[in-house]
Amino acid sequence: MSFKFRQLDPKSRRLIAAGNLCLAAGLLILNLPHPANQTERNWFHGIGGFLIGLSISISLSALFVARRCNWIDRAEHNSPVAH
Repeated sequence: MSFKFRQLDPKSRRLIAAGNLCLAAGLLILNLPHPANQTERNWFHGIGGFLIGLSISISLSALFVARRCNWIDRAEHNSPVAH
């Protein structure tokens, strides 16, 4: 499923931007800091993993929102009920 970014509704665009921001923050947290001990390293990995998982869920919800809007716009053509 491929959507052009300009054709998406504003809610989907905001969700995709938030998902990309969480992904970038998670990857930066995992790679940039150099913790002094194992406890700090565990916290950084936990927060980074949480942000990456959050980015995946936000991106998937943006795709579901975009797909639902597509179904609403063309309901007569996309009906799962056989005519």
